[in-house]
Amino acid sequence: MEKLFRVYSIMNGVSYENIFYDNVVFNWFIIERESFPFKFEQLIINYDNLEKGKKKSAKDYISEQFTNEESRIFKDMLDKKSSGITKIVEVKLPVSDNSRGYNSLEIEQGKGFSDLYKKDSYDLPFKVRGFFNINDADKRIIGDDNPTVISRVRKGFFENKE
Repeated sequence: MEKLFRVYSIMNGVSYENIFYDNVVFNWFIIERESFPFKFEQLIINYDNLEKGKKKSAKDYISEQFTNEESRIFKDMLDKKSSGITKIVEVKLPVSDNSRGYNSLEIEQGKGFSDLYKKDSYDLPFKVRGFFNINDADKRIIGDDNPTVISRVRKGFFENKE
């Protein structure tokens, strides 16, 4: 059976609404795929019996996944051009008949998309977007510009406190 993969990255220093976040997960996916190298019937549970809308959703989900070669090429590019940690995970096939792709999600407060393929340094033969949810990330704690002042404590201050 064919194999498909999902690719995600964990990035630090991501700016969202003028606040920086660490440990932001970007789930990468392919968009506007012109052709798909595998048969959907073999990759989606109950494919032939699905109604038109569910069939489209499941096909969109599958189309967003990476082939082995695409995932390796993409990860190599990210490893060279990004300071984040990128992982490749095999997708368990066949997928559920109610699967939905990232591209079908709405932008909400704290969630959004990164159109990686629009960057000048992007040079791959397929278009990749990333979905992130800032609500699952860590808000970066930043010190201020004021100097830290250490003062003296009088002798015996910590002794015999009752």
